[in-house]
Amino acid sequence: MIYWIAYSFLKLLSLIFYPLEVSGREYLPGKGGFILASNHISNMDPFIVGLATKRKLSYMAKDSLFKNKILRVLLKKVEAFPVKRETPDFGALKQTLIRLKGGWPVVLFPEGTRKKSVAKQEIQSGVGFVAVKSAVPVVPVFIEDSDKVLPPGRKILRRHRVKVKFGKPLIFQKGQSYSEVAGQIMKEISALSQEK
Repeated sequence: MIYWIAYSFLKLLSLIFYPLEVSGREYLPGKGGFILASNHISNMDPFIVGLATKRKLSYMAKDSLFKNKILRVLLKKVEAFPVKRETPDFGALKQTLIRLKGGWPVVLFPEGTRKKSVAKQEIQSGVGFVAVKSAVPVVPVFIEDSDKVLPPGRKILRRHRVKVKFGKPLIFQKGQSYSEVAGQIMKEISALSQEK
């Protein structure tokens, strides 16, 4: 219930501050678990991916957000779960696999934190581990201009159109290198950024 109340509120904000232009939505699986692997340029990105997919999603969120009791309750109500960014967090990876196997779509940011560009960035191999272990489809996502709506360091939204592009689902096999899989996922995200 709280998830869809939050969704409706964010949808209203979208109409005012960040109207979405979405392409490739036909590539999203209609049911079952899958990974949405996206670039990350603004704190708005998790919400924008959720609005663009129109499905109830699960998210990783940095563990520091869960230290506030009220925020922790809200995050859990919208299906977010904590991840430690400073070190490999096997608990968060395990939780991701549980949710995927339970039929949830999960949003992951392979870069680990916000970056201005998808080119020549360090990639976290965790997304490769999850993709191989879960054997679910991985849908690459490219978000453009969300950083103009909420630039790093700002708390007030600015009006700007945001583009979201979904790519064709990728399937990976058992035994593939986690780092190579992560690299391929980022390559597909980068390819979406070049599309006009």
